[in-house]
Amino acid sequence: MEFKKIQLNGFKSFAEKTNFLIEDGLTGIVGPNGCGKSNIVESLRWVMGETSAKSMRGSGMEDVIFSGTSNKTSKNIAEVSIEVENKDKEGPIQYRELEQIQVRRKIEKDKGSKFYINDKEVRARDAQMFFADLSTGAHSPSMISQGRIGALVTAKPTDRRAILEEAAGISGLHVRRHEAELRLGAAENNLKRADELRRQQEKQLANLQKQAEEATKYKLISDQIKKIEAGLYYLKLLEIDKEIRIENEINTEAEGEVEGFNNKISELENSIKTFTDKVNPLREKNIENLSRIQRLNLELQSLDEENTRIQDEIENIKKSIQTLDDDIAREKGIIIDANSNEKRLKEEKTELIETDSKYFETEKLSNEELENAKNKLKEEQKAVDEVVNNLAEETVNISVGPIKNIKNTISRVKELIDSNEINQAVTLLDRCNMELDSFLNDLKNEKSRNELLGVSEKSENIKLLQEKYADAYSKNQSIKNESIKRNERIKTIETEIESWKNLLTSSEKMVNELTQRKEKLSKQLSDLENQPRAQAERKGQISENLRISDKEKIDNEAIIDETDQKIEMLRTQLNEIQEQSIQIRERKASSGATIEGLQKRKSDLLDRISSELNFNEDNILENSNLNGVEELPNPVDQEDALDKKKQEREKLGSVNLKADEETSKYEEEIKKMEQDRADLVTAIVKLKDSINELNQKGRQRLIEAFEKVNRKFNEVYTKLFNGGNAKLELVDSDDPLEAGLEMLVSPPGKRLQSITLLSGGEQALTALSLIFAVFLTNPSPICVLDEVDAPLDDANVTRFCSLLEELIKITNTKFIIVTHHALTMSKMNRLYGVTMPQKGISQLVAVDLQKAESMVA
Repeated sequence: MEFKKIQLNGFKSFAEKTNFLIEDGLTGIVGPNGCGKSNIVESLRWVMGETSAKSMRGSGMEDVIFSGTSNKTSKNIAEVSIEVENKDKEGPIQYRELEQIQVRRKIEKDKGSKFYINDKEVRARDAQMFFADLSTGAHSPSMISQGRIGALVTAKPTDRRAILEEAAGISGLHVRRHEAELRLGAAENNLKRADELRRQQEKQLANLQKQAEEATKYKLISDQIKKIEAGLYYLKLLEIDKEIRIENEINTEAEGEVEGFNNKISELENSIKTFTDKVNPLREKNIENLSRIQRLNLELQSLDEENTRIQDEIENIKKSIQTLDDDIAREKGIIIDANSNEKRLKEEKTELIETDSKYFETEKLSNEELENAKNKLKEEQKAVDEVVNNLAEETVNISVGPIKNIKNTISRVKELIDSNEINQAVTLLDRCNMELDSFLNDLKNEKSRNELLGVSEKSENIKLLQEKYADAYSKNQSIKNESIKRNERIKTIETEIESWKNLLTSSEKMVNELTQRKEKLSKQLSDLENQPRAQAERKGQISENLRISDKEKIDNEAIIDETDQKIEMLRTQLNEIQEQSIQIRERKASSGATIEGLQKRKSDLLDRISSELNFNEDNILENSNLNGVEELPNPVDQEDALDKKKQEREKLGSVNLKADEETSKYEEEIKKMEQDRADLVTAIVKLKDSINELNQKGRQRLIEAFEKVNRKFNEVYTKLFNGGNAKLELVDSDDPLEAGLEMLVSPPGKRLQSITLLSGGEQALTALSLIFAVFLTNPSPICVLDEVDAPLDDANVTRFCSLLEELIKITNTKFIIVTHHALTMSKMNRLYGVTMPQKGISQLVAVDLQKAESMVA
């Protein structure tokens, strides 16, 4: 199988999707410290199944996700995939028929990581075994990251044995043996638990068989009790039926008496109805009369109240008319004031406009005078600047610091003049003159002294011009302020005129409205003064109707009283007969209730029989102990017999009634456990055979690999060191699978000694000799060397690179080498540069050195 490409997305500093092509020969990765070179190596180990966050240089596995920068937000997902090509149909059995295989690992914050092979989710162990079968993996000796060379030197012999297992191609075999041993241990534990559980079940079965005998006796007595209870319930049913017959006879006799009383009650009720029908129309007529009398009285009261209300309303209208007259007079006064004020304001506005036109020429002359003063001032300032610049440019034996200060001061004075801050400008000029006087006293050059005296004189002129400019500016501002005040007063007058016009319009509108309201109230007053006469006529008609209704009411009441006396006498007779009928009905109802109660008792008893004994009224006798008995016992004797049987059952104590069912269940479980035990024993035998076979093959292949690696180790060592000798030994155990691997080396001119006694460079070359010996014995499809040349000098780096070139000729291993060494870079077939165009984000830049050499040639 050939590794073709690594793709990173969101892994550590590789924020964007990045492709790293794995091609034949030597591929170098270069770049400054901290640019992310080792992140490519770690991504390869991570996708191969690395589970240690510490090995990934993080505190947790989520630390491999891109954490963001100041300009780019963090990501929630990191993903790395490897594409493997399988043209020769090799590798693990389940993947041999596939030409392309993609292994992908994806991690998401707070959700953990997942592995996929060809987009199908698999376990982490499946991915790890896939690479182990290819003689590589996250912890393979072919993955040499920073510090792994030193770790290989200082490792325990048993840990160093892993590199020998890699050469023997039994890394996957070792993992499978470990899994088989774990399964064997689990199976033996399950067998022990099954035997213990079986013993417990057999003990429980013996107890249940004893309980089943007691349960049989218990059930026999319970059947006898059930028959006696059935007989007792049968006797109670007979008693209830007898009581129901007696109550039915009483009920039939009461029904005859009730019927006679009902006929008498019907006759009396018909007589009462006749009299009631006669008197009801009179009652209704009287109610109508009462309603009419009440309505007429209310009308009289309403007329009196209406008369009072009209008088009050007349007074209110008169007052309102007087108020309106006052309001009309007030609004007319406002109209007069508005006309007067409008006329006065218009005259004032005219005067202000005339005054403003007179002062226009004065303001124009003031502006011209101000502009002339400003221009003269700027000319003097310009002359001063020229003198100062000339002094600054001449090569004289004076200090230029004070001149620069004066120049800066004059520039500031110009800014203050432009912004009309005259007082501050005069203050700065005074300070400038003082500095010039001080400077003149120290100046020895006569020419420069004269020029500076000229600057001082011009400064005095500027000061005088500034005072003139200030007077002109003050006068100009005064004229402008007066003009502004006049314009503001004109605007105020226009606003006041508009306000008085609005008030005039409003008052005229109000006068019209008030006049209309007064006319309307005067018309209402005239109508109200004519109403009392019409009310007097209506009051006379109501009084006559009231007298007629009152007389008709008195006549009807006399007839109603006479009829009510007859109805009362008939009702007295009816009540006496109804009381006698009620007594008979109560007796009948009591008898009916007794029958219902007995029926309810019988129904409840039958329900109890059905629920307790599962019998009904038809079959209870045949299932009782009274079936076939001619003379039935009384219920008391039956209850005594029932109590004796219950006492006999209670003497048995607590009984497990499900003992029979549980016994059968336990017998089935014990039988099934025997079958499971046989299966476990068979599985244990098979697992032991598999482990022995794996151990046998592993030992054989490990010993063969040891001999080959030992021979290759000595050959590679002598090449790298230009002499000397080296050998490997299996130590600490007679079993090769448990033994440790020790390296004994002898550099040229030194005696055989342990590797830990060598210098740093010698240790690195020795470790590389062992790694390359493994590649020559069992070449891995890929090898990663992360800065392994760091401790080597130039001569050793040259020998190291020569050995790499030999390895790529005789093996198909693809080498990825991270380096800072120029000699190593020069031997690469292609280079990948890792850069950080943005802080914290890595990018790849590829250069094919073979193509570059061919283009130069």
